[in-house]
Amino acid sequence: MRLFLAVLFLAGAALAQTVVKGLTPAELEAVLKQSGIPYEKTGAQEYRVEMAGLKKVWLYLDFCQANRCGVLSLSAGFTLEEPPDLELVNQWNREHRFSRAYLDDEGAVWVESDLDLTGGVSLGAVQAFLELFAEETLPDFMEHIGFEP
Repeated sequence: MRLFLAVLFLAGAALAQTVVKGLTPAELEAVLKQSGIPYEKTGAQEYRVEMAGLKKVWLYLDFCQANRCGVLSLSAGFTLEEPPDLELVNQWNREHRFSRAYLDDEGAVWVESDLDLTGGVSLGAVQAFLELFAEETLPDFMEHIGFEP
């Protein structure tokens, strides 16, 4: 009986670390629900999620083939009274390896981050990517540009 329970436990642990090389929208929605991230599906592979006190953070599934998508992208844009200068944006890019910032044509400043799934990642890594953006990237970026939600 103990051997059976040990095998059952190990099989469950292995499933928790299942490696995926892409996500379907349904699989992404399951990860969002499990992570407790409020979301609204706004397109076939596009979501509006709530993170770090913001109501409009964009989450995209990209590089899709046969409904399975190999790239997960997060982005958030900020409109300030005065657009930040390029030196401030470039400073962010120099100091933060796993995200990038830019100014759009209207002067809004954006921060983005991508997770490439095509080489294989665990669902835990997907959750960690979402948590990193919500708990570190967004708060740090908002402080960097002087934005308060």
